[in-house]
Amino acid sequence: MNTNYEYYLKADVGKFIGEWIAIVDGKIVAHSSNVKKTYEEAKKKYPSKRPLITRVPDKETMIF
Repeated sequence: MNTNYEYYLKADVGKFIGEWIAIVDGKIVAHSSNVKKTYEEAKKKYPSKRPLITRVPDKETMIF
C-alpha cells in the first residue's frame, strides 16, 4: 500500500475538513479549498515527487 495513503488513513485531518490536501513522504505539504492550487503548491515544494491529493470530507459526509 502507498505510504502516503497509509498516512492519510491514520492522520488526524480534522482541521482540514472540506479542503483538499496534498501528502508527500507521509506528511501534509499543502492544503486549500482549490484542488489545482493544492496540487501546484505541492509540486512547487516537491517537483520530483508524486503527491497524494485528496479531499477531506465534510463532517456530514457518510462513507460506506
